[in-house]
Amino acid sequence: MKPFFAILATIILLLVGSLAATAADVVYVSGQVTDADGRPLSNALVAVFNDRNQVVDYAHTDDNGNYLLALPVSALHLPQHHSQTFLAQVFDTAGHLVGGLFDFIANPLRAGVHAAAAGVAAATPNPLTKGGIAVGAGVVDETLFALSTDKQTLAQQQPKRKQPGVLMLKVIAPGHKDLAGPTSIYWMEEDTFHVAGRTQKATVAWVDPVQLASLNTQEPSRADSNYLVFTEARLSPSLAAYGQTVRIEALLPTPSVPKVAIVVVARDNRNGLIWQLYPKGDGWYEGEFKVDKRFPVNDQTISILAYGADEQHPGRRPDVEHNILRAGLWDPHKPYLYNPLLVCSRNRADLTLTVLPPAQR
Repeated sequence: MKPFFAILATIILLLVGSLAATAADVVYVSGQVTDADGRPLSNALVAVFNDRNQVVDYAHTDDNGNYLLALPVSALHLPQHHSQTFLAQVFDTAGHLVGGLFDFIANPLRAGVHAAAAGVAAATPNPLTKGGIAVGAGVVDETLFALSTDKQTLAQQQPKRKQPGVLMLKVIAPGHKDLAGPTSIYWMEEDTFHVAGRTQKATVAWVDPVQLASLNTQEPSRADSNYLVFTEARLSPSLAAYGQTVRIEALLPTPSVPKVAIVVVARDNRNGLIWQLYPKGDGWYEGEFKVDKRFPVNDQTISILAYGADEQHPGRRPDVEHNILRAGLWDPHKPYLYNPLLVCSRNRADLTLTVLPPAQR
């Protein structure tokens, strides 16, 4: 009789092989559920829906309110074909994953749901309504996630839910108001992890925390944050003559989980010049430039955004900036469309610089 761990290792290797075949189609999504005061809620149930309002994966939160889901790229409305060079490669960071990926792969239920989510068993009925799938102490059935009361709300949110990096979820916990609505990715990276002596890579994403309101309050439950959103930005001065130095400042709050490495840059839309902004503490970034003859007179837009740094090669990344330009994300005349595979700032800060004409003699 084979030792237990030898059998378990064999099972894991088989599951790893299954995962490897569909790794490009799957994003591992991590999030947290808390109460309105920020205290973690354990054993809350989180489910994510596709555009047809079918559950593609679900999980209970752990003691710290964290959960991990395996979602198809389509559920996050991410481009099917993208270059992994846009993602910072982070090595030996399996600890980021809730409970560790080992636990995820070794759980047959999670592996089965993953298969359905990844499209390996696209013809298989929704695993949550298949009957008899035990989750914790209970059994999930179609009535638990019935959307009859939420269809109008979900229909109203249809345009937002199709934006890149947005997913639709439902979160429930005893004594708290349900949440059914969109949430957004605030960070993505490529993780390298080790299972049974084999190295695998996976795309991992973190989404906004969920706060469930108590049943006895008037406040609604919500899923949002200001992580990686420019909340303030300014030019000093914003009205400048040739020869003057202009300081750029921007406030971009970063999350505590995971620790992120970013590059913040600003660009003049009329002359194409780009400057890097450097961290000065408490989420503030600062840079400066001197106004010279490369700057046309009158108004121009200075746009600020951020992307993931390459921890192996710190500093600006010309390849990413080239693709940001090609994607039109610098254009102040176009709405900014957050693409978490390319940028990490969820908005663009647009500031107006007015350059005075030279004094007439």
